[in-house]
Amino acid sequence: MQFNSQKASKSIMRRSMMLFFIIFLVSGGIISGGMMVFYRSEIKTRLNNLIAQETYAVELQSQFIGDIFDSIIGDLLFISQQNELKEYFANKTQASLDKIALEYIAIAKQKKIYDQIRFIDSNGLETVRVNYNQGSPVSVSKDKLQSKKTRYYFQDSYVLDKGAVFISPFDLNIENGTIEQSLKPMIRMGTPVFDSKNQKQGIVIFNYLGKILLDKILEYESVSEGQTMLLNSDGYWLLSSTPDLAWGFMYKDKQRTFYKLYTEVWREICIKKNGQINTDEGFFTFKTIYPVKENYIPFTGSGKTSGETESSPDLYQWHLVSFVPSSVLTSYSNYLQMRLFVFGAAMFLFIATGSWIIALAITKRQMHQAQLKIMALYDPLTELPNRRLFFDRLNMILEISRRNNKMFGVIYMDLDGFKNVNDTFGHKAGDELLCVVAELLLKVCRKSDTIARLGGDEFAVIIAEIESSKSAEIVAEKIIAALSESIQLTSDTVNVGVSIGVSLFPGDSEKAEDLVRLADKAMYISKKRGKNTYTFCLSDTEQ
Repeated sequence: MQFNSQKASKSIMRRSMMLFFIIFLVSGGIISGGMMVFYRSEIKTRLNNLIAQETYAVELQSQFIGDIFDSIIGDLLFISQQNELKEYFANKTQASLDKIALEYIAIAKQKKIYDQIRFIDSNGLETVRVNYNQGSPVSVSKDKLQSKKTRYYFQDSYVLDKGAVFISPFDLNIENGTIEQSLKPMIRMGTPVFDSKNQKQGIVIFNYLGKILLDKILEYESVSEGQTMLLNSDGYWLLSSTPDLAWGFMYKDKQRTFYKLYTEVWREICIKKNGQINTDEGFFTFKTIYPVKENYIPFTGSGKTSGETESSPDLYQWHLVSFVPSSVLTSYSNYLQMRLFVFGAAMFLFIATGSWIIALAITKRQMHQAQLKIMALYDPLTELPNRRLFFDRLNMILEISRRNNKMFGVIYMDLDGFKNVNDTFGHKAGDELLCVVAELLLKVCRKSDTIARLGGDEFAVIIAEIESSKSAEIVAEKIIAALSESIQLTSDTVNVGVSIGVSLFPGDSEKAEDLVRLADKAMYISKKRGKNTYTFCLSDTEQ
């Protein structure tokens, strides 16, 4: 009896060991395979997120550069039509010159981006020059004005037709034949000026402080993991995370070029213009940008004579590059591998609970993926950002604006007459109306603004980087004008209105939720006042 018991125990032990090894090997294989699949999936997800993130950052920086150039050219063309300038052409008095100088001082003080603003007459003589003077603009006395007749920017600007703009290369300022210390990046923009008889009388020219542009580009690094680089068309750095590499062309140092350090990537940039490439050094996202619009760049680049001047926006191009070092990518890979190793070791040591842990991990992952699908970032009807994405962007722009001491606005709107369209023509027509409204909002707002559908017939707009409440008024008036027009639907033509509430950061509140709440409250005041109107909110302290 004892023998049979021992034999049975051995048999049970043998079978248990066999089953243990089967379970262990099968579970180990499943665990190993699962971890390998999980690892590859996470690496792929990481790379896809990096691609999307870096692309968004480069696009954002590119759009900002274009906006800056548009703004400067707008200022330049504005002062070329200055009344005081035309008055001087008519009477040639010192009083008129004084008025011009006062206008230039006001522009320099307000804009804070121009190192010099000058009027140079047809003989190449500086007639009015205002220096920024570190924030205290001053007009240079007559005895210190200089002749610029032989300078390339005068010659290239003077030969242009009315309304055309010359733009110099982005380089360092030179004083008395040497590079100014400390380094002062500069872009010069000039355009000819004409008297009342359409006779050319000289040029007006800005010296734009390029460091402002470079600093603003770096501010947008916060939305990416990359290091921002700006290259000129020859592959020299205008902006680099390693300052000693920048401005190599000013020192005639061909070793300080992007193509010397990253030859393979430079070839890709020259061929593809836009794209991404993963190398041993790291992950590069690049875009060739043309910051100036058509017909604005009669440009030589080196002070050639007017007869050699070329005119094409393709001549004025930069390369914007975001670089994520390989150490950033490998650190995440190493971190993930270490986690999987510890996890796998624990699973093999505690095989009894391993299946449960894997099931729990898979379940959590599936739940997480399902949750991501449910929490879609965009409204499925209008394809506008939904409430979640709206608040994400609102919080992001709030942090950027707080850090940079900038103003932005929140517009909250509700359609007037939407219920009547639903009741009269049906919900299908109501859905079509919402889509048309979304398209109209996209047309009247800037690309840099965020337009969202918060629910029902309620929409909201984040107006980024505005100078004053007047900018918000302009947007509100454009929206009202667009939605006041008759709207053609498939079934019929409808007329709706819109009630708008506006709140401003930081004046009304410095909290995202409060800005939306105050704008919503102001919108209801607009509704009480009637259709097609807007109301600025009162902060809680003013109510």
